Amino acid sequence: MIDIKTIVVPVDFSDVAPLIAKWAKETAKKFNAQIILVHVIEDISALEGFSPSTKTLQELEKTLMEGAQEYMQNFLSKYFSDFNQVKPIITKGKIVEKIIEIAEKNSADLIVIGTHGRKGLDKIIFGSVAEGVVKYSPIPVLTINPYRIKEK
Repeated sequence: MIDIKTIVVPVDFSDVAPLIAKWAKETAKKFNAQIILVHVIEDISALEGFSPSTKTLQELEKTLMEGAQEYMQNFLSKYFSDFNQVKPIITKGKIVEKIIEIAEKNSADLIVIGTHGRKGLDKIIFGSVAEGVVKYSPIPVLTINPYRIKEK
């Protein structure tokens, strides 16, 4: 049998993130595994030529990081208060690459990711994160479509 000890769970704090967290947590409990909860802030340094100033981008990045830290704390309190084997990581960079990099660095055995997260312009700009992770990850990926799954 495959031994699952570490599960990476990318979260974007969208309205479907709690469902993904629930599935990941239940899976982790069954395998007595640790969860690495990952939030990646898209690297905005590529926008430097379009921004009025680098200082403005640095301020935006700082605001995004502070907001992500607050969201992560709230998310942990709300959805993982009964599960202490969770390690939160907030980082910045190219989202798909960072998720895979963190999974590899932490010797993850599984990545659990939702097929749908943020919608609208975000999806057009950033594409499908789940698709990229499935396509490039050397680690097995469990995808969950939050709009098709039946609650038990």
